[in-house]
Amino acid sequence: MTIYRLYSDNGDNAGFWVQHRKWGDVCAQVKSVAGQRHGKLPGAAPLHDKAPAEFNWFDVRSGRQLDAPPAALEPDDKHYGSIAIPFWSRRKDSVGRVRVPVSSGGSKAF
Repeated sequence: MTIYRLYSDNGDNAGFWVQHRKWGDVCAQVKSVAGQRHGKLPGAAPLHDKAPAEFNWFDVRSGRQLDAPPAALEPDDKHYGSIAIPFWSRRKDSVGRVRVPVSSGGSKAF
């Protein structure tokens, strides 16, 4: 699926996790699409004016954040897949509370 379709399927929200069939042991959290975290995308489906997407990149096994993407892929590429929230993404914040992502793309402290 495209990033645009996954964004739409996620209730028009960013914050979801993806892998691409060419990435190997890399995954990404979608930070924004068309510069927004919530709301309808610009333009018409399926290409949405070729809106750019921003990602945070991670090693899927360890959770180590990566500086660069594994390949230059476009959001309209059809080989993305949504994945479950990785277990290691629940990191402690500075006061020791565990931050657990919520479905709206934000996070909730416990």
